[in-house]
Amino acid sequence: MKKNIVILGAGFGGLRAAKLLCKKLKNLSLHNHYQVILIDRYDHHTYTPLLYEVATTAKETADYLNLKSLTTYSLKDILNSLNIEIIYDEVQHLDLLEGAVHLAKSKIKFDYLIIALGSENNYFDIPGLKENSLTLKTFDQAIEIRNAIWFALDNLDSKKNSLNIIIGGGGSTGVELAGEIKMWTCQLEKDIKICRTNVKIIEAAPTVLPGFDQRVIHIVTKRLKKLGVKLMNGRIIKEVDKKKIILDDGQTVNFDILIWTGGVKAISLTKNLPLRLEKKGRIEVIGALECLPESPDLKIYGHIYAIGDNVCVYNPKTEKPIPGTARAAINQAKIVSQNIIEEIKKEKGLAKKITIRTYQHKEYPYIIPIGGKFAIAKVGPFIITGFWGWVLKGLVELNYLFSIMDFKKAIKIWLKGLKVFIQNDRLG
Repeated sequence: MKKNIVILGAGFGGLRAAKLLCKKLKNLSLHNHYQVILIDRYDHHTYTPLLYEVATTAKETADYLNLKSLTTYSLKDILNSLNIEIIYDEVQHLDLLEGAVHLAKSKIKFDYLIIALGSENNYFDIPGLKENSLTLKTFDQAIEIRNAIWFALDNLDSKKNSLNIIIGGGGSTGVELAGEIKMWTCQLEKDIKICRTNVKIIEAAPTVLPGFDQRVIHIVTKRLKKLGVKLMNGRIIKEVDKKKIILDDGQTVNFDILIWTGGVKAISLTKNLPLRLEKKGRIEVIGALECLPESPDLKIYGHIYAIGDNVCVYNPKTEKPIPGTARAAINQAKIVSQNIIEEIKKEKGLAKKITIRTYQHKEYPYIIPIGGKFAIAKVGPFIITGFWGWVLKGLVELNYLFSIMDFKKAIKIWLKGLKVFIQNDRLG
């Protein structure tokens, strides 16, 4: 009977882990002894860095189906050549003592488990925020933002001569979205030679992109101001009404559309797990990314690992939790897959001595696009800005497509996306 290696979540980390494990098992001729099982509630993988583009693409440029094909990729198509069982279902409960994943429609036993369920929006218990805001974590949410802006602009009348869009949160998603919305909506109104859209970012920290390199913050701030995005830094949202934000100092800010990008938290499912958790509910792991029981005398079943946004990894220098990124999740998947294979080799007597790898925090390169063909890339100590930063962003996207699908399909999707999204942009 095969042993099950179960992966929860088909995001950046989960998908990468599934592919690596399957290939490594095949190389060891163990694919008949172990079954890789990938579980996700959706039938597709979403390339989330492109969602801000989806939210700001005119309907004349690309319809719903075109945009979906560019940003969501069928799991069946991506994994069809690999011996991976895909289950489309929602995880309802994890029994880590008995080694079972309880789904809405079935129950799956595991011998090895990788928890890669990502995160959910954090509304910080702000009254009215969830009910009166839009968010940007899925493809359908991006379309919802696009439709809301389109409808609002189409219904502006002489009595209301401007559209007020508020972005709650000045992290990378917030600044990317703000810059693109400002450029897109002003282009939509080029016929009347006036831009009636006001875009503001409300950020609790003293600057946008808190925690980023100061040089990047300076460039992004300058770029946003050039585009006409107004920044309200050091301001905390206390309450949200239907069309009004109340700040902690009592000031009110009216809005037509509020988009919340102000933070994420561990998914609710992890709160009740008998694992060691940090104060925000994320799973704490040791260097090998293996989960720890909540108490030393508690014995959990099999080998359980966690990667991606639902895991808490500490920076050894600052001793503070490290923010989750796609690049980190992918690297964590590589380490976990190798460690599982090492454990399997030991179990099967294929190695007398095994090598368990540990995850080391790195300062990963990152790219932040801010409206049009303009992006800021930080690679090591170097900062690349403007058009060449935008070019580098496109190459990074192409490289990621190569990692999850065959060459021809990756090129086809990338070129199609370039053709569509370039129509959103002006030279910055």
